[in-house]
Amino acid sequence: MLMPLFCRAKYFYRNAMKHFFLITAFLMSAISFAQDNTSIKGNILDLDANNTPLELARISIKETGDKTITDENGNFKFEGLNPGTYTVSVSFSGYETKTIKVSVTANRLSKINETLSPESLSLNDLMLTFANVDAQEKQTNTASNN
Repeated sequence: MLMPLFCRAKYFYRNAMKHFFLITAFLMSAISFAQDNTSIKGNILDLDANNTPLELARISIKETGDKTITDENGNFKFEGLNPGTYTVSVSFSGYETKTIKVSVTANRLSKINETLSPESLSLNDLMLTFANVDAQEKQTNTASNN
């Protein structure tokens, strides 16, 4: 009678240890993944419109090729980055493009808060553009007439 009880205890101990190791391995992997929150987060505002959020601005990281756009509140986020220095480009159609160097540290959140202002096109630049287009049209017409 003692022998079967001993065998049951041995069986219970062996299964308990298997479960203990599986649970420990799962928790350790979950903790290690949870600690990898190396990321860049930011907010892009429209300087010309009293710092209102700039929706659909394009954000890209030169080194990784990652791209995203801002949400309706001007927010964006890149996650799972390796520690290092990144070149972040912020652009929006008709607005200036800004390039920012960002240092990312392991398990840290790097923040970017930036404003973009509309590109100004001087009257001289506009006249030069029209003159170039007009000259190209004249060349095309002259070539087609010959």
